[in-house]
Amino acid sequence: MTNQKVSSLNDLRVAFDELRHVNPMLELVERNINGTDHNVFKNAPPTLRDLINTVQLLMGDFPFINDRGTQYQFSEIIAKAKSISSYLAEQNLKPGDSVGICMQNSIDWVIAFLGVAGSGITCVPFNSWWKEDELAYGVEHSEVKLIFVDQKRYDLAKNLNVNLVVSGNVDGTTSIDEALDTSADNWPELNAKDEDVAVVLYTSGSTGLPKGVMLTHLSIVNSMLGFYALGELTTHITKEPLLQVENASVIINVPLFHVTGLITQFLLSMLAKRNMYLMHKWDAEEALKLIHNEKITNLSGVPTQSWDLLNHPDVDSYDLSSLIDIGAGGSARPEEQVKQLTEKFNLPLTFAWGMTETAALGTIHRGESYLERPTSCGLPVPLITEIGIMDENWNLLNTNDIGELVFKSPTNTVGYLKNSEETAKTIQNGWLRTGDLGYIDEDGYLFIVDRKKALIIRGGENISTLEVENAIDKHPFVLESCVSGIEDEKFGEIVGAMIYCKENLSSQEIKDFLSSNLAGYKLPEVILFSSNPLPRIASEKIDRVLIKQMLSDHKIND
Repeated sequence: MTNQKVSSLNDLRVAFDELRHVNPMLELVERNINGTDHNVFKNAPPTLRDLINTVQLLMGDFPFINDRGTQYQFSEIIAKAKSISSYLAEQNLKPGDSVGICMQNSIDWVIAFLGVAGSGITCVPFNSWWKEDELAYGVEHSEVKLIFVDQKRYDLAKNLNVNLVVSGNVDGTTSIDEALDTSADNWPELNAKDEDVAVVLYTSGSTGLPKGVMLTHLSIVNSMLGFYALGELTTHITKEPLLQVENASVIINVPLFHVTGLITQFLLSMLAKRNMYLMHKWDAEEALKLIHNEKITNLSGVPTQSWDLLNHPDVDSYDLSSLIDIGAGGSARPEEQVKQLTEKFNLPLTFAWGMTETAALGTIHRGESYLERPTSCGLPVPLITEIGIMDENWNLLNTNDIGELVFKSPTNTVGYLKNSEETAKTIQNGWLRTGDLGYIDEDGYLFIVDRKKALIIRGGENISTLEVENAIDKHPFVLESCVSGIEDEKFGEIVGAMIYCKENLSSQEIKDFLSSNLAGYKLPEVILFSSNPLPRIASEKIDRVLIKQMLSDHKIND
C-alpha cells in the first residue's frame, strides 16, 4: 500500500489481509468463548508463562529493565521470577489461588508479577495509593493468600489477616530477597489454563466500591498481540516503525497496577524488546533527563504527562530527538494540546482508548489521521475486535447516532469478581457496555462525547463520585454532599464537591477528614459550602448539572 495515513477502518482491514499471509503471528482462528464466537490469534501462547517462554525462545536476551541506573537483562529477570515461583510453591500456593502485589513501581514489582503469573496463580495488583481501609477491602474481597509489599505499604497491610513478603528489611517478616534465595531452573509443574483468570485489577465503579475486573490469560495475551497487530498495520500503511524498533526503550511512568502500565507498557515491552526505565513517581524533569541521556524512543501515559513536558520551562534544553512516539490514553487530550505537541516535538502522536475491562485494547489513533480528527479515539483492530453504539435495550444504532459505546473482543473481561449482577448488566452476547456515550462516523472512527457512568477521570485515574460522597457524608457536621468532575486544563478533570453543613467547616478540615480514608487523588480540590439543602430538580433529586456548573464557576472565580 502507498497510503501515508490510515483513512478508514477499511484501510486497516486491507492491510490486515495482506499481512496475515506473510506474518504467522497475525493468523486468526474462530473460537467460542463464554458462548460467543470470536476471532483469536491462532498462534498465541496459551498462558503468560508460555508467552514468557516464547519471548525467550524467539528473541533471546536483551536489556529489559533499568531501575535507578541499574540495568537488568531479560534472562536475569526471568531467573528471579522462577525463584519467586519456587518460593510460592513452597508455600503450597498453586493455580486457583490468588496472590497480591502492593508496591510502587520497582524491579521487585516486576519480578513478583512475573513469578506469580508464571506460576499460573491469579495475580491481584492493588492500588499502591490506597489507604488502609481500601486495601483491607481489596484483600478480603479478592481472598489473596499472600501479598508482596514494599516498606511503606507494609504499615498498611501488617494488621491484615494475610501473609506478607516485604521488599526491604522489616523485623519478623519474610523479605523478597529471602524468597529469591529459593533457586529454581524451571517453573512449577502445574500451570493455569488459557481461560483461567490471570489477573484481577480493581477499578472504581459507579456503585462506589471498587470492582475486581477478571482478565484471563487468553484475554491478556490476545490484547498484547492486538497491540502488536496495530503496530504492524500502522507501519505497513504509513511506513513508520512503531514496535519493531532497534534499541527500543520506554519510560514506565504510570503505575504498574493500572492496565496501561501493566499491559501496554510492561508486558508489551517483552514483545517489542524494549528496555523499560522505571519511574517510581512521575517527574517531568526526570523524564526529560531520561529521554536526553538514555535516548528513550517511546513515551506514553496519561495526557497530563505529555502536557507537563510541553509546558516544562527547560524543555528546550534537552535533546528529545530519539523519541519516535508520544502516546496517551486514560482520558482525552484537549484538541489544542494535540496541535501544540505536534508542533513542538515534530513527530507522530498516538492516542488510544481502552479499558481495564478490555485488557487495555480498544481503539488507536496516530499521526496524520489523529491530526485530522483530534477529538476522535481512532479505529479498532479489525477482525478481532468490534465497536458499536447501542441504545438502552442493546439495539445497535446507525452511523453517527449517539448512544452507549459497546465493545466485542476476546480480550474482554469474563466478569467482575463476586459480582454477577454487575457482570450481567455489563456483558451480553459478547458485547461489553463501556459506560461511554459516543458515535461512530462513516469511516469507522470512534468519537466519545460523554460518560454515562458517574465517574471522574482525573489524569487517567477513575474516581467514583459515590465513593467520595459516602466518605464526605461520614463527617458529623455534613448533612449532604454532591461530587462532580470539574474541567481542568492539566488533569482533564478534578474532583469538586458541594457540601451542605449544619455547622461551619473549612475546605482544609474536609480534606483532613477525608485523607485518612481516601487516596490523595480522590480528595476534592474545589469545595463549595452551602448553609441550605443542595439544589433539586423537579423529581427532588439533587441537581447535579447545576451543581457541576456552580463548582466550575467557583473554580474560575476562586
